[in-house]
Amino acid sequence: MVKKNLIYSTFAIAVSIIIALFTFSCQRSSFSAVEENSKMNITIPDDNDFPPPPPPPPVIPKPVLSKGACNADSSTVLTSCMKCNVPVNPPPPPQFSQKGQSLIDIMSVACAIPNKSAPKNYVPPSKDQLIARLNRLSPTLYPDSNMSQAQINVIQGLKSDVNLQKKMFGGLWYQPPYSDSFETYFGIEVGEAVTQLCYNSADSKFNPYNATPLVSKQYIDCQYQGDPFNCKETSTYIQANTYRTQLRGAMVESIKNPYVPPAPTASKSCSWEKFEGLYSEGGAEQLGLWLVGQQKVSLEVIGTGARCSVISQIPSGSDIPQGNVIMSAYICK
Repeated sequence: MVKKNLIYSTFAIAVSIIIALFTFSCQRSSFSAVEENSKMNITIPDDNDFPPPPPPPPVIPKPVLSKGACNADSSTVLTSCMKCNVPVNPPPPPQFSQKGQSLIDIMSVACAIPNKSAPKNYVPPSKDQLIARLNRLSPTLYPDSNMSQAQINVIQGLKSDVNLQKKMFGGLWYQPPYSDSFETYFGIEVGEAVTQLCYNSADSKFNPYNATPLVSKQYIDCQYQGDPFNCKETSTYIQANTYRTQLRGAMVESIKNPYVPPAPTASKSCSWEKFEGLYSEGGAEQLGLWLVGQQKVSLEVIGTGARCSVISQIPSGSDIPQGNVIMSAYICK
């Protein structure tokens, strides 16, 4: 009975506590008003309120480096003041010997001098046409020979003396002593030269393929005297027949193997390098590499203060380029 009353008392106390707590929590709460000035001033930022970002740094173009081989004919232009100067082998011998050139010069005048023996409707050949027939009168095939003073006087006179030209080519072909000097120097008679080279006649005693000799008037006169078998030719005409044989051979070569100018051949091969861009972007360093390598160097300044020069040292002081340049170098090995 006592135990039952104890349980009942404990239950009543717990209920009382719960009721008291419920009643307290339901009391009206009071809040004090927030002053207007105490409210937070919050501003939402606008995109225009931020400063613009700084511009990106300027892009500095890198210099353009290039290189290649120089043309063998020295036509490679590197800057306005320098090109590849490629060394070449010694030039080939001239196309004509002095004797060959003299024959062409004299006959280009002689063929135009009127003569009663000229064929009907004859038109003198031009100098180019004569060269086409005699294009191989070279120092090898038709070499120069020692000249007597008489030969020198006649050959030089026939190039410039109008009166001598008319005397030799405007009438009779044989005009001693002038015609003798012509024959013994060139190896061909005056009349033969005109009929073969000017008239291009098949009746000429001299042509590239026959073998008629050149004889002196003294030898011909001897043939009509008492003992023709003892006639002897002069040493001058004997030598002239050697020139005659050379002239024939050169004329044959002019027909079969016309002259072709040989192309110059380079004795060395050359290569080039080039720098194009701002000098401040490694220009001095590049010049240093070229100069140390014993290359031929040029520097061309573009724009304000434009100039171009071949240099042997790196520019300094006021000579240092500002802005764009074209620099080049080449070397031959």
